[in-house]
Parts: sequence; structure tokens; C-alpha cells
Amino acid sequence: MENLPPLYSIRAWTADGYPAQIAFNEEMRATGVEVVDIFAPIRGCTTFGEWAERVVADILNQHPEDSPLHLVGYCFGGSLLHVALCELERGGVSSEYVGMISVRELMPAVRLDRGYDSVFGVPWAKRLRFQLIRFTPPDRESISAVFGSVARRMARSCREFAAGGWMPATRRNRELGGSRWLWANWENDSIVTPVHSYVSPNAIAAYWPGNPSIGRSGLMKGGFVIRWIEGTHETCIEPPYSTDLIARINADRRAVVAGVGAFQ
Repeated sequence: MENLPPLYSIRAWTADGYPAQIAFNEEMRATGVEVVDIFAPIRGCTTFGEWAERVVADILNQHPEDSPLHLVGYCFGGSLLHVALCELERGGVSSEYVGMISVRELMPAVRLDRGYDSVFGVPWAKRLRFQLIRFTPPDRESISAVFGSVARRMARSCREFAAGGWMPATRRNRELGGSRWLWANWENDSIVTPVHSYVSPNAIAAYWPGNPSIGRSGLMKGGFVIRWIEGTHETCIEPPYSTDLIARINADRRAVVAGVGAFQ
């Protein structure tokens, strides 16, 4: 077994719902590192923060106090990890290594165009704050572009409402929305823990063109380093791309433990 602290891998999906992450954890273990699978059930949670609190409790219940804390999250598990980090930081618990694999925010313009906030019943004040992000770097959209898209969305919503087919079951029944409902209604705080962000150019082009952080730069106040990986958002943790990704993660962790990491 390689002399590295345990790596806590935060998972948001069940093993049946998304087996690829289970396989990814097993592939990491095969390189000689200890990987602890963290999966907290969502049932009974009324906010994304409550779900993250369960993740924190699960981590702290298994983590020896005298061992450095190493954390990693992929996709929605990374979004959950971000909120868990906020909780850990407030509790005075520091993390020596944090890895985010293809973790992204939803572009405000896309959120608006798809009627995402309407689907999940997001309050109007939050909807406004999400759209105001479009005026900030790196996008810096013009006032006319933002208000034009809002006007078009309103007109389209009126047409869809008149047709009676725009309100899906996920809006009428919160349980059907599940994790997506909680996430849509949550506003992230920033973190001060430095982050190793593993991102593929394909994912950037697909979800937030021209933004290597995929919309997360303003949330990572402690700094972040981009590690370019191969594959798409969906395939980056699967063979053959997972082999290089795991090697990069292990190398970053070794550097951190040796005191020569990207932020040391």
C-alpha cells in the first residue's frame, strides 16, 4: 500500500444508478492507495446543505484526527464536496488535498433558456442573483444581451403555459426532483481551500465555452490549478482515460504530502 493518507471519494449517485464511479474507485485502489467511498443518503433532506452535512459526518466518523484529510469528488459528487468543504472550514477542519473532477456550475443563460428555475420552483430573488452573474468576468455579457434573453424566456413561458405542457412532474412533486431540486434551490458560498481541478477541454466546450473553471472560479477563493484530462465529462473516469487521470491525482497527492504541491 502506497504511503498516502486515505482518499475520501464523495459520491452523489447510488451504485446502481451510476456504477462508473464505483469502478473508478476500484481502479484507484489497484494502484496501491486507500480509497474510502463516501455516500450519504439524500432521503429526508430539505436542502442541499443538509445533504452535505451528512457527508461531513460520514467523513469525520471515519477519518483519524491525526491524519491529513484528502478529498475528491466527481461531477455532482464534487458539487456536494464543495458544500461539505464549506461546513468543514466553518468547523475549523482543514483539508490537505482537494480534487474536483469535471465539477461545473450551470451557465445562467442556459439555466434561463431551459426554464430550469421554473421547473424546480426557485424563488424569484435567487433567479435574479443567478442571472446577475452574467455581468461578471469572464463572460461580462452586455445589458441588452441579458435583458433580451430574459424577455425571450418570458414570452416563451407564456406560450408554453397557454399550451398547458410546460410544468413537469418534478415541479409538482419535490420527491421526484430529488437531488436536482435541492441543488437548483441552493446558493453556494465560496471556499478558501485550494483545489486541484481536473477538467477536459471537451467538457469546457460543452458546458461553459472559454471558461476553464466551468463557472466555478468565483467560488474557489483559495485558488485552483487546472489539470487537463482527456475524454468527455461522462467518460473521463472510465478506461482508457481514467488511467491517466488516476496517475495525475496520485502525483498531485504525493507532491502535497512531500510539501512541494502546487500551493506550497
